[in-house]
Amino acid sequence: MLLALAAALLLAAPPASATPPSIPGVRMDTDGAPPAHLADPRSPSPSARSVWIDGYWQWSGKGYSWVFGEWADPPGNPPFAWVPARWTSDDRGWTFHEPHWRPPTGPPGRIHEPASVPHDTAPAPPPPLLVETQGTPPSREAVFIPGFWAWSGHRFAWVAGVWSAPYAGHAWVEGHWKRNGSAFNWVSGRWRRSRS
Repeated sequence: MLLALAAALLLAAPPASATPPSIPGVRMDTDGAPPAHLADPRSPSPSARSVWIDGYWQWSGKGYSWVFGEWADPPGNPPFAWVPARWTSDDRGWTFHEPHWRPPTGPPGRIHEPASVPHDTAPAPPPPLLVETQGTPPSREAVFIPGFWAWSGHRFAWVAGVWSAPYAGHAWVEGHWKRNGSAFNWVSGRWRRSRS
């Protein structure tokens, strides 16, 4: 009886969590190490939901330029966490790791819902999509929901992809930015019923 109960508990246990998706760094042909971080002045937080995004040095091709920090409302519900930019070095030079919003961790069996974005209109087109390393799927049926660029109110920030449990009878349609006159509107990703 106890042996049967233990076996049932093992079978009911969720599978081991998958390796989270990551954003590979991009090697930059810089003229040396980035300067020391600057201390951005912080205004009061505009809302209880807002989080501070630290500024960082970006390589422009001719030199380093500072991207100022800002308050931003995280996408998603529950909210995503901010992963700051960083530079790493080895004997071949410097590599830039893009800052991004990381999805909250959840059980591997959860169906991913479209991430809400705080600003769905941007004044400019987004940068090219980043390449993501998807990591290990939590199951053979898992569906990878790719990342996308979200508008923070002042600049675009990458929202990392996430593994989702499959949604029976549905296929994932990626979100995208659509031109609307001189602005761009965010069309959220969604699950679309599959034709049978």
